[in-house]
Amino acid sequence: MAMRVFTVQGREYAALTVLGSDDFDAMEVVEMTDAGRGGLLLEFRMGEESAKLTHLGAEVDIPLLRACLEIFREDFLEPRRAAGLPLPPW
Repeated sequence: MAMRVFTVQGREYAALTVLGSDDFDAMEVVEMTDAGRGGLLLEFRMGEESAKLTHLGAEVDIPLLRACLEIFREDFLEPRRAAGLPLPPW
């Protein structure tokens, strides 16, 4: 598991990337607070045939969603494309 910390509008978040499960790779996004990791805000899942946003918390605003999509692109799509691995047919 890899963790990437980023800030949006003065709040700190972490994107937790889990690669290599049997059916899909996942990226979960949580808010980081003084007490540690907060609850799940977003979850992306990507398999050989699909990429889906499987969880979207009600408190996620557009700037956070845009930042998460960019991280998803950088951490999932671009490395797969560069390695010649299959991407979902979109």
